[in-house]
Amino acid sequence: MNAELRTDEVQTTQPTGDEARRDDAKPQSARGVFTPRVDLRETADEFLVSADLPGVEPGDVSLSCKGDDMVLNARCAPRHGGKRLLHAEYGVGDFYRAFRLAEPVEAGGIEASLADGVLTVRVPKAEVVRPKRIPVTG
Repeated sequence: MNAELRTDEVQTTQPTGDEARRDDAKPQSARGVFTPRVDLRETADEFLVSADLPGVEPGDVSLSCKGDDMVLNARCAPRHGGKRLLHAEYGVGDFYRAFRLAEPVEAGGIEASLADGVLTVRVPKAEVVRPKRIPVTG
């Protein structure tokens, strides 16, 4: 009863040729496409996803869930705003990650928040897969 995490290759350049045709949902950006690091946890009632999205604003995140697939796209604006950059280790580009959940979920109950560069997504499991406590009377 664990969630499966569909792994996508880390890409730091725009996909071309066969790579671009492999997955039409991936953003097409000349700036680069990055795979954010994530933690995926499971409780009896929900899946919890935490994704690192440095420099991304809440309005620049697109999260969709269809069936057992969840797709995360995010856009990061340039961080330096015309200032002279002396050294940079953070790339600027789009983020993409896809997940396949092994159990049915309540897509209408999904909640997401973004704070300090970390996206937190709460994905409730469908009622049919949640454990039930059955009272026993005497």
